[in-house]
Amino acid sequence: MTFLGLSENPESAKIVFLPAPYDATTSFYPGTRFGPRRIIEASPYLEFYDEETDCEVYQKAPFLTLPEEELPIAPQNMLEELKRRLKPYLERNMFPVVLGGEHTVSLAPIEILAEKHPGLCVVQIDAHADLRESYQGSPYSHACTMRRALEYGIELFPIGIRAISREEMEFVRDKGLEIFWAKDVVFKPHSIAQKISQRIGSRSVYVTIDLDGFDPSEVPGVGTPEPGGLKWYDALVILKELAGLNVVGFDVVELLPADNRSPFFAAKLIYKFLSYLFCRI
Repeated sequence: MTFLGLSENPESAKIVFLPAPYDATTSFYPGTRFGPRRIIEASPYLEFYDEETDCEVYQKAPFLTLPEEELPIAPQNMLEELKRRLKPYLERNMFPVVLGGEHTVSLAPIEILAEKHPGLCVVQIDAHADLRESYQGSPYSHACTMRRALEYGIELFPIGIRAISREEMEFVRDKGLEIFWAKDVVFKPHSIAQKISQRIGSRSVYVTIDLDGFDPSEVPGVGTPEPGGLKWYDALVILKELAGLNVVGFDVVELLPADNRSPFFAAKLIYKFLSYLFCRI
């Protein structure tokens, strides 16, 4: 299976899709390990022409879809395996798109890209802060992903947050982090996108998109849905602004494919962001 269902040439590819079928630390509804496959299965039914950019992005930046392979259950072993699979393509300066799987998988690309791009920023679209020190006995739970990412020396920009624990809120205040709450983003996405863009400036940025950052009316197929999230055009405002920066990779995670529209939404979102990134408006 390939993204868009097209034949691919590994030698000419510029964008690499890495499926990460993992959900060993899931805390509510399990099943996000099936997300990558369902995204790829939905992708051939996209319209390949993007009218906004007047472009078919796969022709400007050819794709390579890596095979889906099982991952170790232990989170640290899983992350080491993902890094092993991804590194050869980063050495060829290919652009990575990681397909989750639960949010823990994001730590693999973030770690190796933070090493490759000092001063890396991470923009996190998410319903949850994911800043717990430990959750259900594991510091590598999906609820701890951004806490671990900060240990790589990145600067974090969380967008769309609307569920946070007291522990996390105390951590945010202690570290002076700024959260761009969903209740604000949905009313002024342009100004928030511009503020983040100005703060990032010329630094490299990785974008991690947890699909529960969207309102469940848009994407019902997630493991931990929260009411009141971003809508499609809110996200496009943000992604279009980010596309003007030095984006070095992104992921889309936490798809729980219990319906037909959520996998298509995820595939469309990926293709749209790639169109912004590689087909300049």
